[in-house]
Amino acid sequence: MATYQTTYGAAPAKGLAGQIASEEKCNKVSRTVETAAGIKFGAPAQRGAGNHGVAILSTGDFLGLAVLNPAVPPSASNPDAYPQYFTGAFMTMGTMYVTAGATVAAGDPVYYVTATGRYTNTGNTGANPAIPDAFFEEAGTDGAIVQISLGLRRRGISPRLRCRR
Repeated sequence: MATYQTTYGAAPAKGLAGQIASEEKCNKVSRTVETAAGIKFGAPAQRGAGNHGVAILSTGDFLGLAVLNPAVPPSASNPDAYPQYFTGAFMTMGTMYVTAGATVAAGDPVYYVTATGRYTNTGNTGANPAIPDAFFEEAGTDGAIVQISLGLRRRGISPRLRCRR
């Protein structure tokens, strides 16, 4: 019988961009990808032009983050993405692993760098759209896989007030 893997690294990967970090509090919606180049796993999306459509975030209202799905048919031009016209899952609330595009700290706000496909803690009008109600959950450096939370906490609101009925 063939052996597939005989050696292991000292530290396995923490996660992959677009991978959900925890399902405790997580919500996802299904939408059809309208963007011709597709939408990379972990990238932010906005509502598309068609019914139940979605496009890469640019100037519209943020909808969610593209969830990693190994069942997506491979594409030679964009292998780690939902292709155009494919129905993808987009996380509207929960925690996800993403790639940092700068040194970030836990609690920092989250911005998407459209030029690199990574996330940072600083805005730049037009080039780095803000991800509403998203925060880095851990520190990391440029290129590191880090965890962000989406829709799980609000800055400036006491946790005790949020739990009140």
